[in-house]
Amino acid sequence: MTIPPVVLLLVLVALCGAALALAAFVWAVRNGQLDPGGAGASVIFDEEEPAGAPTDQVFPARKEHALL
Repeated sequence: MTIPPVVLLLVLVALCGAALALAAFVWAVRNGQLDPGGAGASVIFDEEEPAGAPTDQVFPARKEHALL
């Protein structure tokens, strides 16, 4: 049983693609591209805006809800 040359070519292309993906991943880790971005999550409130009390008017309260 012989392996067709097309199958060998596809395996070679797949191995090269996997090697490129691994190289890109290693590059991203070494250059800090995958560092956690948790610092931005703690800056969602200004100093003037207390936590739990929004001061912006993106969704103003409707008058019918104000009566309840």
